[in-house]
Amino acid sequence: MSPFGLFLERVRRSRQLQQKQLAADLGIQASYLSLLEKGRKVPPSKQVLEKLIHVLNLDEEEQAGMWDSAEQSQRNFQLPDGLPLEEYLVVNELRKQLGRLSKGQIKLMLDVLALGTTSDKQSNFRRTEM
Repeated sequence: MSPFGLFLERVRRSRQLQQKQLAADLGIQASYLSLLEKGRKVPPSKQVLEKLIHVLNLDEEEQAGMWDSAEQSQRNFQLPDGLPLEEYLVVNELRKQLGRLSKGQIKLMLDVLALGTTSDKQSNFRRTEM
């Protein structure tokens, strides 16, 4: 399952909709919706996502969750131009390990990456030490 698949299934069930009903409302095949929920397909086009917002009447928090989960579920991405050689190495090593990372490794990497994105680096460092 993918983050988007989990999101889609959770929201659909919260609205008490069957896959066939939601698929018809979105103008897509029920089998495609099933594959989306199972994470076997990448998130749909922006048009379908916007229809999903309307059909399911997603509030702002749900919309943010939908966009985040759709981004997290992308399987392909393009490296930015001008990437330092060290970052190529990091991306390649991570790519080789995908599917075999432990929860501890993932937590450690997220903690390290968070160090560069917050203004209070000290609090992040303390949280990692705990």
